[in-house]
Amino acid sequence: MILVLRLARVPLNARHENTLRRSCLGNALRLHATTSKYAETEKQIPGLTNPPQIPSATGPEAETPKRVLKPGFEKHEIKNFSITEKEVELSLKSSLDNVTKIRGASKVSDNVRGYVFTRYFDYVRGYDKLLEKNFPSAMKVYRVYFEGVKEFFADMKRYLKITRIVNFKGIKSLNRQELELYMQMPRDMFKMAPTLIFSALPMVGYAVFPLAFIYPRVLLTSHFWNYRQKLEFQHMEFHNRLTYYLPVFRCLQEKLRHIEKHPKHKQLSIILGQLGSGTHPTVEQLMDVKSIFTEPPYNLVSLNRKHIRMLVKMHRASRGIFKRHSLYEHAFLLHYMDQAICREGDVHNMNEKALRNACLIRGLNPSNLPKEEMISWLRDWIKVSTTVKEDHITMFLHLPIFFAYNHPNNWRVMYGGDRAFDTIPSPEDKGKH
Repeated sequence: MILVLRLARVPLNARHENTLRRSCLGNALRLHATTSKYAETEKQIPGLTNPPQIPSATGPEAETPKRVLKPGFEKHEIKNFSITEKEVELSLKSSLDNVTKIRGASKVSDNVRGYVFTRYFDYVRGYDKLLEKNFPSAMKVYRVYFEGVKEFFADMKRYLKITRIVNFKGIKSLNRQELELYMQMPRDMFKMAPTLIFSALPMVGYAVFPLAFIYPRVLLTSHFWNYRQKLEFQHMEFHNRLTYYLPVFRCLQEKLRHIEKHPKHKQLSIILGQLGSGTHPTVEQLMDVKSIFTEPPYNLVSLNRKHIRMLVKMHRASRGIFKRHSLYEHAFLLHYMDQAICREGDVHNMNEKALRNACLIRGLNPSNLPKEEMISWLRDWIKVSTTVKEDHITMFLHLPIFFAYNHPNNWRVMYGGDRAFDTIPSPEDKGKH
């Protein structure tokens, strides 16, 4: 009933107001909030600012009595409530100021830390330059070692990646550069293994790398050599390979008497006679006698130990127990390289450095050779390489004899005319020089 009268804006008497206060409001604060809410509502709703006065049931219109606050609550307490809100606002502002100060302090600490690290790195760079100025030879050795380790592990990562490609896609999917690395990297890893193993041992490692830099040709790979060392060591290594050309040629001559009844005996004897007189056979002559190398005594299975050993040293193949298998693998790697060169646009698309490296791998000294002559020599090699099959692998292994035995460049290396190779240095080689 009281709520109905209140909604109808009927003035309440003292009895109704006391009842409403006891049942709904409870204290002066809630009364203040409720009355202020109603006052705002009356202002917002037009037409209800002066509600009609409904006469009471007991008699004439009575004036609305003044609202009486509950004893114990005065107006100053409501003011205290508003002051408390202001204090809350002030405390929030102060906490925000504290957070801002903390963030500012963290930024300052970050700036100080960055400044300290920047100055430290500048000091390290300056210290490096100071060492290079005071100890130039030691810093040069350090730089060569650092660059060598970086290049060696980069090539090793590439080799592992190439190995995965070979396992999934096959060796024929590799390009020429990948095949060259696939051939060379196992030798380098085998050569570097003792140095890396002993350098990891306590007390011994301090003496390994000084010894390695004293004997770089024996204990280190080409990744650690400067440009001058590369020229010198490649010349020495190629000279060692050339020393086995003559023994291999003698082995071919010795077996000639065992094939007197073969229809191609005369053609092979002419080819060997040309080699003995200082000339080389043509591609057509070699293709005419390739059937001889599929039968004893010239096939790979029938070669004696001496002949196999000389071929292994001439090609720098693996010198393990399975020498025949190493020669077989080496021959097919060269064959796949030749096929990759044809896929990549033939020999004339190779740069001069790639041409020199290709000639060196196949047994020809590229020093002072013009580009056109290297291209012509490689084309003759590739003509034979791309036409032979697996049965003719022995003839393929003897191609350095048939094409380079009497070459003037090889003779100059063999008999002391050339003391070092004339090759084009790469930017890395210039930096190590």
